Amino acid sequence: MYRRSKRLGVWPAALLVLLSVSSARAETLRFFAAGDLPYFAAETEQLRDLFDTAEAEGTPFLIHVGDIKSGSSPCTDANLKEVADLFRARAVPLVFTPGDNEWTDCHRERAGAKDPRERLARVREVFYGDPSVLRLDRLGVVRGEGADATDYPESYAFMRDGVLFVALHIVGSNNGYAPDDPAAVAEFEARDEANLRLLRQAAALAGERDATAMVIVFHANPHFENARPARGFVRLRRALVELMGAYPGPVLAIHGDTHRFKHDRPLIDPATGEPFNRFVRTEVPGSPVVGGVWINVDPRAEEPFGISEMYPISRDRLMQ
Repeated sequence: MYRRSKRLGVWPAALLVLLSVSSARAETLRFFAAGDLPYFAAETEQLRDLFDTAEAEGTPFLIHVGDIKSGSSPCTDANLKEVADLFRARAVPLVFTPGDNEWTDCHRERAGAKDPRERLARVREVFYGDPSVLRLDRLGVVRGEGADATDYPESYAFMRDGVLFVALHIVGSNNGYAPDDPAAVAEFEARDEANLRLLRQAAALAGERDATAMVIVFHANPHFENARPARGFVRLRRALVELMGAYPGPVLAIHGDTHRFKHDRPLIDPATGEPFNRFVRTEVPGSPVVGGVWINVDPRAEEPFGISEMYPISRDRLMQ
């Protein structure tokens, strides 16, 4: 195994005092996350080995941030079922949020020229319609209110060891926003609003349950480095800024999409022009690099989110 720890800078003393007071009961939580896999047949076995190792090392659940196939491979029920079977065979629950390759990009000719909304319905049916696939009931998940609970089964929140996890359905390819397709625009608008409602609900839940940290999971890279985000990510970026005002603890965003490992503080506070020190982003590696990240959450630590990469074989060999 190849591992490399990554740490960020020192947190302000005032914030450390706040966290140490509010999280005296918290324990260190360690879990494993991956995504943008498998794109090819060989990667399926490598992903299974990766998950086997993570389970053997004690992860209480697994996270997959989406894109379970390449964007140019056919969108088929067989592919969905193959990955669902891989997830079902895991010994621990699996937190899965869909990627664009599963449905948004299925309109591409090489992907089968399928209707994206029809493929999204199948993703929901295969992965969330059968509780044995992800076993989210073992995590005690809380879904959105009203119709959101049934219309968006892929979006939910749960608590683990004082940490609040929130899974949002935000995908690459501009979050499914296609201005020339009225049906795509309608789907995007409704899903975007549901995501924002869940994020607001999560902020309230964090206060009610005295969450010592928050972890937000979604697929898309919202391109934090761009001052003016693409249309599909405008409200998400705004909502994350609002969250930092509503929730006083550390926040970690885990995503995939661009297949490059990142660990940084990219969210800018519009009031100061500087990055929020409490907001950390981790992007998991992806195909052709088969790997993932171990995440340690300890709000009492100098750096609440400790990250270690894990690869089944040397990353240098994978990149050759």
